[in-house]
Amino acid sequence: MAQKGQYFSFDAVIATIIMVLAFSTLVAYWHGAQSVLEERAGSRLADAGRIAESLLSPGSPPDWDNGMYITDIRQPGIAKGFGNELDGWKVAQLQLLSSQDYEGVGNLLRAGGDYYVLIERTERVGAPVAEIGRPYHANASYVVAATRGATLDGHPVRMRVFLWKQ
Repeated sequence: MAQKGQYFSFDAVIATIIMVLAFSTLVAYWHGAQSVLEERAGSRLADAGRIAESLLSPGSPPDWDNGMYITDIRQPGIAKGFGNELDGWKVAQLQLLSSQDYEGVGNLLRAGGDYYVLIERTERVGAPVAEIGRPYHANASYVVAATRGATLDGHPVRMRVFLWKQ
């Protein structure tokens, strides 16, 4: 008498079901944890990117750097046009304005907390051209950064926008 072999035994079916359930649970947990992290970081990171992009515009009004009151400025852009060439005078004016009214400039940028814009030459690392805002502290929690490339006086620079909460 020839015996027939079973393709799937009852044990193999149960083991497959247990493995699929364990894998599904792991994937669901991982996806949930990632969603919480992305939700927490996503909005702040998007804000940093938005601020970096808005700074690479001439601003509104475009001549905001000509002695206007902070209440007359709608957006403090630091570019010469809608490209990535920065205007040195606007950079200096925004740096001065930020040192005089940190919270006011933060409101103009819609930073939603503390901010720091670092513009540095790419040829010499650690050689800042301008620092707008306040550098973050060691006790700052949840720091996000957006980086954009630009030119200033014909030299390539790196503009980094940092946002954080205390």
